[in-house]
Amino acid sequence: MHLSKTIVKVFLGCCSSAFLMEILMSKCPESANLITFLQFFFISLQGFVFTVKFGTIKPKIPLKHYAILIALFFITSVANNYVYALHVPSTLHMIIRSASSPASMLVYCIVKKQSPRVSNAVGSVLISLGVILATYGGAPIDKTEGIFLYWCIGVTILMATLITGAFTGLQQEILYAKYGKNPSEMMFYTHAIPLPFFIGISSELLETGTSLTWGIWLLIALNIVSQFYCAHSVHELATKETSVTVTFILTLRKFASLLISSIVFKNNLTSLHILGTICVTVGTIIYFNFFENLKQKPVTYVSDKKSN
Repeated sequence: MHLSKTIVKVFLGCCSSAFLMEILMSKCPESANLITFLQFFFISLQGFVFTVKFGTIKPKIPLKHYAILIALFFITSVANNYVYALHVPSTLHMIIRSASSPASMLVYCIVKKQSPRVSNAVGSVLISLGVILATYGGAPIDKTEGIFLYWCIGVTILMATLITGAFTGLQQEILYAKYGKNPSEMMFYTHAIPLPFFIGISSELLETGTSLTWGIWLLIALNIVSQFYCAHSVHELATKETSVTVTFILTLRKFASLLISSIVFKNNLTSLHILGTICVTVGTIIYFNFFENLKQKPVTYVSDKKSN
């Protein structure tokens, strides 16, 4: 019963955040970095008060060991923002990011020097095929005036962030195995320590912030709250279920966001988008062997991953 409530909170928080982000990107795509900064700042402020108790609680994981994780996390978060300004639609953005499963498997197999299970391999092929179909279907018809070039750059950035995101998850796993599972602490430090990095784009943030209307600021405030609720719900779910089930549920959440986007914004989904989405969904089910896992007793591994 409690798990069902947590899943509902994940869908409510994360779908709301994605829905509000798509509205914001349609109105002012240049505000993506500002929104990311404000999300980082709000989560850091909340963690400073409630997690580390104004700095009175020392981190269980030494701060120097957060360096690689924070660098990967920050690069992935900021790089994804620039994609919105490169003519990559939000629907395609969500579909490509659903390919995090094969990317994680690829990175894990290379680093750990292990071969994947058959279900993992088959699922990854289907997911990758779905991404390829959706990518091709999302390419703009007008390939003049540099639009297609920008689109290619945007898709390349998305593909690259799949790899950096996979390394982020692997680094989290390494830290969890060595120092124990501290999701709230990790959530705080991965958002608080990178804040000074935003100084490099402070002029951009200031210029963007002063140009926004009160209506946009209201949407940003709602997005920040919903994103925090999303992240908190995912952490709560991760303490009750296996990482396999958590990732599967998050993939379904992305699929739900895609459907909401298509219905509300009446996005022009092509047959390739639809076929690609089906492949991603079926591939995810096979990859995680979800129905078999329902019959097994969950393990105690906790995954600390952020969803957007």
